[in-house]
Amino acid sequence: MSGALTGVVSATASSISTPAIKRLTWTSAWALRVLRWRRRARQVSESARESLSHLSYLAPILKPLARLPFGASPFQGALAALGVATPDGSAVRQSANDGSYTPPITPQARIIANPTAGSIHFAALHDLRQTAEWLTAQGLPTELRLTQRPGHARELAAEAVEAGQKLVVAAGGDGTLNDVIQSLAGQTAALGVLPMGTVNVWAREMNIPLSLHEARKVLLHGVRRRVDLGRAGTRYFLMMAGVGFDAEVARRVEQGMLKRIGLKMLDYLTTVGILSVTHRAASIRIRLHGDRRAISALMVIIGNTRLYGGAMTFTERAVADDGKLDVLIVRNGGLAHRLNVLARALLRRPAQGPRVRYERAQRVRIEANVRVPVQVDGDVIGFLPMTFESVPQALTVLVPQAAPEDLFSLAPLPGN
Repeated sequence: MSGALTGVVSATASSISTPAIKRLTWTSAWALRVLRWRRRARQVSESARESLSHLSYLAPILKPLARLPFGASPFQGALAALGVATPDGSAVRQSANDGSYTPPITPQARIIANPTAGSIHFAALHDLRQTAEWLTAQGLPTELRLTQRPGHARELAAEAVEAGQKLVVAAGGDGTLNDVIQSLAGQTAALGVLPMGTVNVWAREMNIPLSLHEARKVLLHGVRRRVDLGRAGTRYFLMMAGVGFDAEVARRVEQGMLKRIGLKMLDYLTTVGILSVTHRAASIRIRLHGDRRAISALMVIIGNTRLYGGAMTFTERAVADDGKLDVLIVRNGGLAHRLNVLARALLRRPAQGPRVRYERAQRVRIEANVRVPVQVDGDVIGFLPMTFESVPQALTVLVPQAAPEDLFSLAPLPGN
């Protein structure tokens, strides 16, 4: 296409008599030729790199070349592509074709990144690779792995645990974080976070910086704490679960088109506004402390921590390591009641009124005769009936020293 366009521009230049315009046109034609040659050179370079990556069987033959003065070696590019160790370890890494990175010595930490998360793009992937290299240089050998499909973060976290790594870092949004904790529950490996999603609720709750260059410092200088996990059915959650209104919002946003073009937050706010008026309450049966009640509820929020959606607070008394879940039950009511509940959550004030009930329990059972959705940490996982329970001290987390003290009842783990 660029060749045809170059020809058109050249032909046009021949028919123009004004010298200045003619020079400008010829300059444009040459610029197009340069762009075309540059694209061809890039294609040749990528093809050569791909071909080298498939010749890993030559690595043992080329290893002796790594002992040469590497600055003078004409084989530097080939050795790096094949992953052959160099004296300074600069070529000891996995092929960059998939964006991953392996340090020159046995890794003690693994960064698991979701390339589809809100703020992850080409430049961010480069920054993540630099972060892994920086942590390695600081004495924490760290590898980088990218997810390739839904649920892959869970598999990568399980691999890290099996390999005996002491830190698993979720780089992405709260969905990636939730996937990772499924494999860390009950393990000694700590959870670290590099917030790169749309909302990053856990990072905001724990005062983890949203800047990658600042957040990575927490991985070196943070404190370890043991916290509870919630469990909805067989799915663990770190922050909260929701039944009814908020789960329906999550379900519609997840299926909406705006998420695919990077407008998830706009879709979320719009959906909340619409459902605040149109959502119908559901008849549910809830069992708390052995007491079973049938109520008409707009939603039930079950919190292990306090922050909701990055900006609201429903379970404002929750403590992350007390072995309890905080349960907010919002009964049916008119528009004024609904808006009051949302407004108080946005202002981070306790929900009040005869149609609001706040409880704390280790276990909650909720049933319904209709399809009422359930979400955990922002992802819809199914429908009622479902049992929710606290799993005390199930997860080790790495958080800043400046994490809010009132979110914890226990002291940090020793040796931080």
